[in-house]
Amino acid sequence: MVKQLLLMSVLLFSTNHLIAQVKVDSTGFTIQQYATLMQENDTLAFRIQQDSLLTLKLWESLSSPYSFQYHFDSLQSVRQISSPDGRFKLFTWQLALNNEHYVQRGIIQFKNLDGTIQLQKLYDVADEIEDANSFEGNAKQWIGAVYYELIQNEFQGKKFYTLLGFDAYDKSITQKMIEVLHFENEQPIFGGDFFIYPPDETYPEAPTKRFIYSYKKGSNAIIRYDSDSKAIVLSELASTQNNLKEKSTLVPTGDEVYFIWKNGKWRMPNK
Repeated sequence: MVKQLLLMSVLLFSTNHLIAQVKVDSTGFTIQQYATLMQENDTLAFRIQQDSLLTLKLWESLSSPYSFQYHFDSLQSVRQISSPDGRFKLFTWQLALNNEHYVQRGIIQFKNLDGTIQLQKLYDVADEIEDANSFEGNAKQWIGAVYYELIQNEFQGKKFYTLLGFDAYDKSITQKMIEVLHFENEQPIFGGDFFIYPPDETYPEAPTKRFIYSYKKGSNAIIRYDSDSKAIVLSELASTQNNLKEKSTLVPTGDEVYFIWKNGKWRMPNK
């Protein structure tokens, strides 16, 4: 049943052209109201329906001329981040299939040089990938996350955009992610060989295409960017049961480790 509902959601997600106003449709619903219904209703089929309507209405709003200047401040359930160079915006959110599983949605909005708008949908394929840490994807093959911060760097004349993301994941584990987005032939590439760090049982096994941090739900481990030191700061993790391989037991120790961007890589110094 869940697979059938997801198929329905994907079909609706792929429909680009419905008649609607920028913020309010013919029923009087705003995009935020669809987002709220998607999050708060107890019925899965209804949540999927509202997620599809949210996607369609947001797509239409983002397609509108001059919409790149919109701030969508009232849209609390969808995280939006902008690249510092004004090249694109990312809109991401998540849908709870149940209290043990989540999927992510996303749209990239580009502003062309002539002022026109270009959009690309992001399709979460994490459930189909055996090892998300080692996977390099694109818009149609995306390891889903709700992105909350973007860091822009350059190396050898090329721009790289590091994304910090969140995934509610399941009932016992939360994940946070660091991954680098860059563009090849104007197409987004998520992930790549950008991480160098010492071995640790709480880290992904190196080499990795993205750095996924898994920890006990509710333990509030952090991954954040410190603009003063230009470092990505992470909570150091330890197990409550002396078992570092059991991600549901990992909690912050109170200490922190960090990545620094150097020569086109995020590098973590040895402890």
